[in-house]
Amino acid sequence: MVVALGILGMAIALFVVAIVLRVRSTRLPRSLVVQDTPQPGATVIDDAILSGHERRAVAAALIDLVVRGRIHLLSEGGVSRKSIAVQVIDPETLTDDELRLLDVVCGPDTPSGYSRRLSRDRRRIARGVRGLVAMHGRRLQRAGLAAGWHHGRSVVRWSGALLVLGIGFFLATAPAPAAFGVGVGALAGVIAALAVVPAGRARRFAEAARSRREHLDGIRQYITLAESERLSVLQSPDGSRQPAGDAVERFALNERLLPYAVMFGLAREWLAVLRIGYDELGQTSPHTLAEVGDGFLQVMDVEVLLKGVVKIVFAGDHALDAAGAVIDGLF
Repeated sequence: MVVALGILGMAIALFVVAIVLRVRSTRLPRSLVVQDTPQPGATVIDDAILSGHERRAVAAALIDLVVRGRIHLLSEGGVSRKSIAVQVIDPETLTDDELRLLDVVCGPDTPSGYSRRLSRDRRRIARGVRGLVAMHGRRLQRAGLAAGWHHGRSVVRWSGALLVLGIGFFLATAPAPAAFGVGVGALAGVIAALAVVPAGRARRFAEAARSRREHLDGIRQYITLAESERLSVLQSPDGSRQPAGDAVERFALNERLLPYAVMFGLAREWLAVLRIGYDELGQTSPHTLAEVGDGFLQVMDVEVLLKGVVKIVFAGDHALDAAGAVIDGLF
């Protein structure tokens, strides 16, 4: 029985460590200032890496191209790879990195050259997503912002695997029903730990990245504020330079943050904010409506498409584990 309790204690400790790693994987240094715009020159993929959300980096970057009017997403109904295509508005406006992004998520041009479908090859898109994010990660290292990897996740996985083998042997030789029951509980704890620990590896960030990471936390805070609180921030002398009373400017500002809402897993809530903001523009001139909200309207015309793109590109790496999703929701 003593051995069984010892194994149970190790399983509980492993589960606690896995939860800590899960919480820390996307924890940003606290910003004392709410931010409503990305830093000048920042890219969505770099910001996703710096915020610990690199698994959503490519999906967020694709939505960023939509919002900025670089591409249109076309849907023939549904959100499968067969039904979503990308139409480039003006190839001359795309940077080399943006062209690489489209090469990663898309297959070859259609015969008409009008659009490119999202790739149907899961392995190809998985390799491409990992390669693209790794390239941006190396750039951050060369810039002195990233500094290698933490090994805690691997330690939990290897420890969990070894503990599962040990528990299996113990259960096969358990002398008493009570000890057997404790062993089963320990096995459940180890499985839960392996489900909770984040996929992939955890990056270490240099002190030089702290200000950028704090800025990203400020954006996250802005996205999660209530409407009245956002208006208060915009009217503050320390807040945005955008005129808070101007619905058009306010909507344009919020639309620009849609990729960041995707990055932080808040896309659904932010779409609701944008929908309300767009309704406020109903009395403005057709000319204004033509200039503001085109990217948002293009997504909202096929509202389910946003979820579909995130799901497809996100699944190119790993499926979101259910236990981890619960932990993320709690914290």
